Amino acid sequence: MLNLRGMKRVCIIGGGTAGWFAALRLRQIFNESVEIAVISAPEIPIVGVGEGGVINLLDLLDKLQIDLPTFIQHTGSTLKLGFRYEQWNTGQRDDNFYHLFADTSSTEMWEDNGFYPFLSLLLNNHIDINCYMKALELSERRAETAEALKLLMAGNSNFTASLHFDTFRVGKYLKSIALSRGIVHIEEKVEDFNLHVESGFVTSIKLTEKEIECNFVIDASGFSRVLIGKKYNIPWKSFADTLIMNRALPFHLKHDQQIELVTRATALSSGWVWQIPLQERIGAGYVFNDQFLSDDQAFNEVQKWLGKEINPANVIKFEAGYYEKVWVNNVVALGLASGFVEPLEATSIGQMITQLETLSNFILHNHGVISQHTIDYFNQQNGQYWNGLGDFIRMHYDTKRSDTPFWKHMKHVPISLAYQELRECWKHRTPRLIDFAQYSMSGTLMFGVPNWLAVGVGVGLIKPEVTAAELVSLSDDNKQRLVKNLHDLKVKKSQPAV
Repeated sequence: MLNLRGMKRVCIIGGGTAGWFAALRLRQIFNESVEIAVISAPEIPIVGVGEGGVINLLDLLDKLQIDLPTFIQHTGSTLKLGFRYEQWNTGQRDDNFYHLFADTSSTEMWEDNGFYPFLSLLLNNHIDINCYMKALELSERRAETAEALKLLMAGNSNFTASLHFDTFRVGKYLKSIALSRGIVHIEEKVEDFNLHVESGFVTSIKLTEKEIECNFVIDASGFSRVLIGKKYNIPWKSFADTLIMNRALPFHLKHDQQIELVTRATALSSGWVWQIPLQERIGAGYVFNDQFLSDDQAFNEVQKWLGKEINPANVIKFEAGYYEKVWVNNVVALGLASGFVEPLEATSIGQMITQLETLSNFILHNHGVISQHTIDYFNQQNGQYWNGLGDFIRMHYDTKRSDTPFWKHMKHVPISLAYQELRECWKHRTPRLIDFAQYSMSGTLMFGVPNWLAVGVGVGLIKPEVTAAELVSLSDDNKQRLVKNLHDLKVKKSQPAV
């Protein structure tokens, strides 16, 4: 059992995005008698290579009472309507598809027995399933962020959004808000942790200049993983057999035209390049597997593809996977400290936010007295959430492309048993909500039916003919509803853009 009643201090290890978000959310759920302290080494300003979120990022900002336009202004962020995938199927310049963020509460996105008939109708007619969304038109013509933000804030659009951002600037801004709300910042290096002999709970933290007592600890130390990984030595669940990417070569680009509203992911010979548009520059990087490409070869390939020189940062080495337990005793690991998959689909921030919100709900619903059974449930749910992200990322590589040794090899890279079963089902029908119950964390999904469908259709995994039976099964009223939806779409498409 973990009893947080009457505690004096929560310590958060790490002053990055995860650390400051955790501090702000925990400040909301604990009373003022509890000190919330963020501990981080002295800041080293860096120019980030860009990061993106998924739609729960805007939900968190709203919950923390952080104004979205003000956040964008102070952090240099840009609006993100989704992803554009380039060269994933044929390797040619004209090969692309979108994964845009659909608003499932919009008129077109009505549900029938777990699927979305309008999306099935579009697919059945070989029509781009993103075409009904205003987000597609905004993305294609590279509309101004202000225009897209105005539509989003009005609340009557059929799309939703996230953000592209520089992690250092976001951390700096969140820190300023946190300090204004009474959160303490201790700028010292963590040397070690003292554990209770019997319980294994962290009782105090040894810093460079002093030692401080604590009652509850958030490990937001990123790839350092100082507690769950190094102090507790929790077993690591590797995805290396199914998600084989293990290196990233980051660099920056200058804007040569209007800022985009999507993350671009362009497939090259042995992986893919991200391009994340920030206000001042584009953060980019080549994600690849070192069995097929050396660091120098990756550098040369990117320069040849771009037709210009780049000045890359140090190569980042990584292994996809997660810790089997992220809540141990009075310590919870969030974000990168708990696991990582490659940055395709920008899952890192989204995962952290779901973990943080689930943790907050567990504390609130248990009124601060949490059983070991509940902690075990948190860890089990966290694991299945990671497995869902792993399978979703793996689906992106189920493409027709086979023009290089890497893409030929991907045809033989294993997939999980769960994803294998889903692929078999999708030979007969489109994805259903029930398909992803096994991937939820306390009922929350990062990616639902529209997301899996967009990527599955985009890589050619989900075929138009699988929609026939489900469309025939609709009631007469719902068939008429589809006719109206399609008519409205044609009318909308015939009208000139304003």
